[in-house]
Amino acid sequence: DTAQRLHMDNGFTDWKTVLGELGLEHVEVEPLQLSYRSTREILDLSQAVLGPLAPSEPPVATRSGAPVELFQMAQTGDAVAHLSEALRELMHSEPRSSVAVIARFPEQADLYYEGLRKGEVPFLRRITDQEFPFRPGVDVTDVRQVKGLEFDYVVLVEVSESSYPVEDEARHLLHIGATRAAHQLWILCSGKPSRLLPESLRDRGY
Repeated sequence: DTAQRLHMDNGFTDWKTVLGELGLEHVEVEPLQLSYRSTREILDLSQAVLGPLAPSEPPVATRSGAPVELFQMAQTGDAVAHLSEALRELMHSEPRSSVAVIARFPEQADLYYEGLRKGEVPFLRRITDQEFPFRPGVDVTDVRQVKGLEFDYVVLVEVSESSYPVEDEARHLLHIGATRAAHQLWILCSGKPSRLLPESLRDRGY
């Protein structure tokens, strides 16, 4: 999936060019057309944030689910408090679920982890160096740690104009974060939300 690029300076352009350099011009790349991980609502959002980088034939979801929700807060502390309450309720009602709280930068993940810890969120873990335990609970990490993984619920935090500006790398990283969610995706920001988010979502944000 060329949309899930972590690094924009690794020399990769497209599969046709790479295959040509390997002398494999005759090989055809057939993208997967069905997505079994995420719901239609999550896939629609993940394609929207790619903007002009989105594939001409995006994968199709096999099921629908809850709408993607955006929560706009005045301050980071307000966002952490809101999320703490929501995660306590979620882990009480669904103790076997896996949740990822994903920031763009490790420093943001540290801040949210400390806030959620003080907010007494159960089964809370701060994940670095990709040491995921793959068991129920709440993993707090940054987006460069989660490529290829899947969680029942994903919370993308600080999806603001400053963290995710209108640039290609931010589009790819936001796409990666969003597509980690299997069932539901929440988006939090303090301040102005990123313009990479669809205008319709920004307009109806809480």
